Amino acid sequence: MPINRRKLSKKQRQEVYDKYHGHCAYCGCVLEYKDMQVDHIESRYKAEYRGEDVDNSIENLNPSCRACNFYKGDKTIERFRKDITESLLPNLKKNFNFRLAKKYGFVAENEADSVTFYYERQEG
Repeated sequence: MPINRRKLSKKQRQEVYDKYHGHCAYCGCVLEYKDMQVDHIESRYKAEYRGEDVDNSIENLNPSCRACNFYKGDKTIERFRKDITESLLPNLKKNFNFRLAKKYGFVAENEADSVTFYYERQEG
């Protein structure tokens, strides 16, 4: 049985966009309104799968760039953080282009024990 997804209103989308002043809640990049994707912090997909109502409250919605929304998917925030910390950089470091770009000073490696998302730096 197909699930009837209620779209967010323009007012709700604007509220999500304004939540972090036009920045992706995760990486902090500047977003154009038209390019913003709305991320459900508590996964819409998982709620639908369990037959629960989807939480479309502003507290459960974050503005996101396409890359962060894609990479987060239906993960929890902590799982998303863990995947970035434990998988993204180690896998990137294996790439020849990354190692060469680092060697020539195009990129710098900044290892951290954990990722701090943009929205967490704003709430401090």
